[in-house]
Amino acid sequence: MNLTARLIACLVALAAVSVNVPALAQAQGPGLPLSLDQLGVLESSSTNNFNTGTTNGFFANLGTNGRTCGTCHVEANAWTFTPLHARLLANNDPLFAPVDGSDCPPMSSNQEPSSANSSMVLKYALIRIQLAIPATANFTLASATNPKGCAIPPGSPAISGELFLFRRPLPSTNLFLLSAAMWDGRETLEKITTQADEQSPAPLLFDLADQANSATTDHAQGAAIVGTQAQQDIVTFETGLSTAQVILVPAVGIALLDFQGANGGANYLQNTVTPAFSIGVNNPLSPPFTNTVFTIYSAWEPTSREYPGLGRIQQAIGRGEAIFNNTTFVVHDVPGINSVPSDPLYNPADPQAGQDVVAGCGLCHNNPNAGNHSTSLPINIGITMAQPTNNNGSANTTLDLANLPIYTLTNSGTGATVQVTDPGRALISGNWMDIGKTKGPILRGLAARAPYFHNGSAKDLSTVVNFYNQRFNIGLTPQQQSDLVTFLEAL
Repeated sequence: MNLTARLIACLVALAAVSVNVPALAQAQGPGLPLSLDQLGVLESSSTNNFNTGTTNGFFANLGTNGRTCGTCHVEANAWTFTPLHARLLANNDPLFAPVDGSDCPPMSSNQEPSSANSSMVLKYALIRIQLAIPATANFTLASATNPKGCAIPPGSPAISGELFLFRRPLPSTNLFLLSAAMWDGRETLEKITTQADEQSPAPLLFDLADQANSATTDHAQGAAIVGTQAQQDIVTFETGLSTAQVILVPAVGIALLDFQGANGGANYLQNTVTPAFSIGVNNPLSPPFTNTVFTIYSAWEPTSREYPGLGRIQQAIGRGEAIFNNTTFVVHDVPGINSVPSDPLYNPADPQAGQDVVAGCGLCHNNPNAGNHSTSLPINIGITMAQPTNNNGSANTTLDLANLPIYTLTNSGTGATVQVTDPGRALISGNWMDIGKTKGPILRGLAARAPYFHNGSAKDLSTVVNFYNQRFNIGLTPQQQSDLVTFLEAL
């Protein structure tokens, strides 16, 4: 699409959104490939022209509470949903269904959706997930807080000891770039084996099919759809999607992200980045590896010939990409990578156990031009802990964790204790050393889907960058932080 056509399409998208936001929010099918977000325009592309199949499965009401996949996976929100979207809905919208859209478990089987009961949805775009500690686990629950004052508290016998986990729905786009399904990997029932040109996709498709069925039976409270055309249509539709920011409009200026040598937007992601992906590509724990993870804005980086003639926003994006790629710092005590013996969650089997590692952002965000991990690597950087700490052991207070429950867990063998807001992978494996571990998400389309991290604890990308800057004592200046934020907004 040439520049003039791109601008006309964007104006159409902006006009449509500004005229009738609630109507678009409720749409039961994909709309325009361009959508307005808080910082510009988001683009989605589809390998099958957004065909939802004969059943319209992704947008069909397959359950009993009025929900569809599109209830929590909204095109304009990078195929998840945001607090702003939730606040635009009617107070009895299916999003607020008490099965998991309310702060507390329902008190009766006929309790109706009500936004008055859904502060976590409205403020953080979090869904309540309930999981119990596995019977075979090598740890136990010592205590739990109940910040919402639920009549049925977390961990109580009335709900079979289930804990409340408040998590962001992950985007249902860019799925061929996945190495694990769900924050805790619980839908990675078959190990993902995707290779270049989208070869060997069978395990991924199996996992996504099971996820579609689980979402229908659990979140939509419907009958199983295993083996049905609707299940196939859901997987086909969502695996055809690619989504990325295509226009950035910060406080001053404008940047077309697929213009002047840049390769932002969904089309390059779909046609070049995704076909090049394979499980294990650019793995920092198994060389060859390069920390130059992002190259989509290499023409805008300070070392390029074009840089002096670019606008302020393009230059900021280029500087931010260079900061992401080139800045190194000390990574201390990240269970899953290099936990230390003084950490109750120490695992001597970690790849770099007990060793500080000098690395860059690519240590955890290594998938080229996507930013997730190219292998399944659940880690704990502190976001799931009741009190995140920095490299030097000081408290990191940048995140908003005040409304989350706190679980005190005890090691059955050693008696050691930890406090977390989410036990993460450990509720699937039952393994003490998996406590607090989650996967890193794909970074494309970030601007459209605030807040950030699995628990919505970072209200914006400035908070995300500030968290990392403190956590690893990176030493970024205010200007460098601003440039890095601008780059992340352009993904």
